[in-house]
Amino acid sequence: MKSPIYFRFFITLFFVCQTSFGQENFEKTKIVTNVFKALKKQKVKIFLKSLPTKDEITYLIPIGHATQPDKEIPDVNIIISNFKRDASENFRKVIKKGNDFGIEWKDIIIQKVRYDANPDSGIEIERGDITLVCKSNDKKFLIVIRKTYKIRDTWRLMNRMKLTLL
Repeated sequence: MKSPIYFRFFITLFFVCQTSFGQENFEKTKIVTNVFKALKKQKVKIFLKSLPTKDEITYLIPIGHATQPDKEIPDVNIIISNFKRDASENFRKVIKKGNDFGIEWKDIIIQKVRYDANPDSGIEIERGDITLVCKSNDKKFLIVIRKTYKIRDTWRLMNRMKLTLL
């Protein structure tokens, strides 16, 4: 009679442990710490550390080419240059928008970090949006790092970041 109860207990324990211990702690990832530090100090150079490296882009090119063989892929250096230009522009816009809303960047605190999977059906690489729920004095806001890719166990900024006031 007791064995079904024990069985249910262990099954429940397994699922609880699997979900709580199996998920990555996004608050401690390099991308979150870099983005947060860059915003706090308003330094684009720190933000750019979240972009993929030349080796990571080189790793991604054959994967992307396999899904779209007819598409011409630019040189790695051009891709990196475009990423840096676009990311720098995006960073400055987020800082300006925050300033317009009255956010004191030096006083921001992360209250919570969320990850929402956003897989690309054609590419077998983990992808998703990382959301930082932040606060600066009396202002609450979200910083959404859109379409981040996990390349060789490191999360990388592959798209834009977005600020939303709550």
